[in-house]
Amino acid sequence: MPIDFELGGVYLPPIAQALLLALPVFLLLDWGIRRSGLLKFVWHEALFEGALYACVCAVVILLMGAS
Repeated sequence: MPIDFELGGVYLPPIAQALLLALPVFLLLDWGIRRSGLLKFVWHEALFEGALYACVCAVVILLMGAS
């Protein structure tokens, strides 16, 4: 089970850690999707990006719980 992490006197709960860890992964995926041109097949860009970030966060949370 993940524990709280202290960063400069500020305690980060595991969910905040997962959100922060998922951000660079999401940005890389988003950059790759934009570069490849797959985003033109998406109906609503903002909804797609929100769902992609939620999926990346879910994967990070699952990986954090497995260790």
